Amino acid sequence: MSPDKVIKRRRRGTSLTAAPPPRTANRIFYAVAEGRVTEYDYLTMLQNAYAASCSFRIDMPSPSSRTDDMTPLRIAEHALAVADDDAKRRHGQYEEIWAIFDRDEHIDVLEAFKVVRGHPKIKIAFSHPSFDFWLLLHFRSFNVPQNGNNDDVHTRLAACPGFNGFGKVEKKITGPRAKELLPQIGTAVRNAKALSRHCDEGRCTHGRGHRQFCGHLEQDPSTGMWRLLESLGITQLLT
Repeated sequence: MSPDKVIKRRRRGTSLTAAPPPRTANRIFYAVAEGRVTEYDYLTMLQNAYAASCSFRIDMPSPSSRTDDMTPLRIAEHALAVADDDAKRRHGQYEEIWAIFDRDEHIDVLEAFKVVRGHPKIKIAFSHPSFDFWLLLHFRSFNVPQNGNNDDVHTRLAACPGFNGFGKVEKKITGPRAKELLPQIGTAVRNAKALSRHCDEGRCTHGRGHRQFCGHLEQDPSTGMWRLLESLGITQLLT
């Protein structure tokens, strides 16, 4: 195989490279995620595509500090530590601090929500069963309960354009995958908001009966990633 072909093959399997953020941004956010790769790739995609037009910057933990053993509670505690450090700055640097975590099979989800409840700057983007469900909503709606299991989500996502093999060997968002996701962000927002709206209206579509106010663990499947995109100003560009 020629060196050029080897390089191209490696590039297809690598995560997105972060473009330099705007020198000045009207709003600076911080985001910490449970996953080590996928969530940060997605945030990088958003920053590369929208930071300049929406005038924001997303700060994240350095790649070397990201681990695979971050639980929802550890994510919430990390967000609190960042908020405490930020409060020591004059006027503070961050407009919002986002904790991004999943249901999976974690036992500390509700505790994570509890420790940051009421904090003026910390927001949560919670996905049930996983962040990968948010990726799936870019291509199709889906409202079958998963009980924290990702197998069905990965099977359906692997059938979407550009995502063959996702979840089995690797979970990176590469350049080609980003090209498939970006035009479908509006679809993902609409699909995710529909699930949340039906719960609030007492027309729950999560398959657990008609609960007027679904708890976080009952909202299966669901994702709050659309709220982060609203805060960033991205959804306003899509309407």
